[in-house]
Amino acid sequence: MIKMSDVIADIEFLPPFSKVAQKALELLREKDFTMKMLAEIIMYDAALTANILKVANSAAYTKHNEVNDLQTAISLIGSKEISSIIMISAAKKYFENQMAGYEMFQGEIWEHSLAVAIISQNLQHLEPGIDSSVLYTSALLHSIGKIVLSQYVQKDIELVNDLASEDSFDFITIERKVVGFTHPVVGSAILKKWNFSQTISDVAKYYKEPHKCDSPYVRLVALADHIAVLIGKTSQRDGLQYKGCSELFVKYNIKSRDLDNIISASVDKINELIESFK
Repeated sequence: MIKMSDVIADIEFLPPFSKVAQKALELLREKDFTMKMLAEIIMYDAALTANILKVANSAAYTKHNEVNDLQTAISLIGSKEISSIIMISAAKKYFENQMAGYEMFQGEIWEHSLAVAIISQNLQHLEPGIDSSVLYTSALLHSIGKIVLSQYVQKDIELVNDLASEDSFDFITIERKVVGFTHPVVGSAILKKWNFSQTISDVAKYYKEPHKCDSPYVRLVALADHIAVLIGKTSQRDGLQYKGCSELFVKYNIKSRDLDNIISASVDKINELIESFK
């Protein structure tokens, strides 16, 4: 088994989360910001600027003239959507390399993360009053711990596969047995290192065990994560090896028809988002 000091060392080597993105998201939470103020922050991140212009010039936003100005692009997209684009652009680089300990095919965890983010938006009405931006960020980064733990899972992949073939073990238990730590614990440590709020780091830590944390954000992301698996947006190696969250379906009184409506409202948006950021 590895030592936590080894994991901490790996976290230290991760590139820091974009300060430009964090400043932009903070500005978006203020009441009196302007699109000009937002553009003046974002312009210092070339990749983020390029992604915003790409989205603004997609069929969903522009019909005739090409948009080349950042402020115009931000205004066209609108403050609600721009928040998610900023988060996705900043997060994407961490999911670009294949995580062989969890993925059979590169990009599975990234697509799963996007799916969970979209589904969480369609579940927000279940917890009135929560911050939609915090929920979206929590959902998008919920499995960030896999980017570090994947290499350790991969080293003992034969043992992992043997344990996974036994119905009595879910993947959280397998991680504890093989590695000594779980990706939720590592994910929480990463998010704390990047100075995200306790609320967001709690989601990463408890989304697979929502009964351990009384947080509406944890519950909604746990539910969104489960629904993403149901629609096939999951990592093939570990995605089906977790316990369900039937207690949350009971808590929120979600029936089969409700679940069908949530899925129907999410699928097209998920696929559009995946295509937009390929």
